[in-house]
Amino acid sequence: MQIRSLLLQIPITMLISVFVIIAHVAGEFSSPLTIDFRSITFADSYRVCTCHLLHWSSNHLLWDLAMFTTLGAIAEVNMSRHYRWTLFLSALLIPAGVMLRHPEMETYRGLSGIDTALFGLIVADLLGRRLVECNWKSAFWFTLLLVGLLAKMLAETLAGTNIFVSDTSFVPLPIAHLIGAVIGLTIGFGSYIMLPRKCNAFVNSERDIVLEA
Repeated sequence: MQIRSLLLQIPITMLISVFVIIAHVAGEFSSPLTIDFRSITFADSYRVCTCHLLHWSSNHLLWDLAMFTTLGAIAEVNMSRHYRWTLFLSALLIPAGVMLRHPEMETYRGLSGIDTALFGLIVADLLGRRLVECNWKSAFWFTLLLVGLLAKMLAETLAGTNIFVSDTSFVPLPIAHLIGAVIGLTIGFGSYIMLPRKCNAFVNSERDIVLEA
């Protein structure tokens, strides 16, 4: 019952995960989901979103889907509105960014860019909450996660490869991860723009309580 209750809380994550598996098993029959940057038209513009459902190999699928189901479940349960916006913007902007940055590329596949966006969203939201609460110890650890994300993207950009997926069947595109990270971090930190003021107000209120006591 607990598993069923959890699944009911993450319908979007589960639906996308099922479609990803079906698309991979379908093989060549999933070609209508593929995006071709050289000949995309308004009629098949939906492929900008569906291309994320496709993967180049089982190894590629395994890493992407494992990360997506984990991060997607966390985000959908705890920050559903931000989760939906992150999915929507990532699905649209990542292929567009890849097409502009790599005009020589013919197509794009995979959830890794969206995975990075979700990781950035979760870390930014948790870090923002800890800063608002002036919980510096927890904020330090979440800052390390943020630094780790930035270091990973820098390493991938310099090396021109993906760190976790050791698959030579496709060309790595670190730009997809960079765009995803920017989207996730922007949405995650968006609610905490006034951090210094909120934090000072929190500290002052705690001080007033102590004085009154």
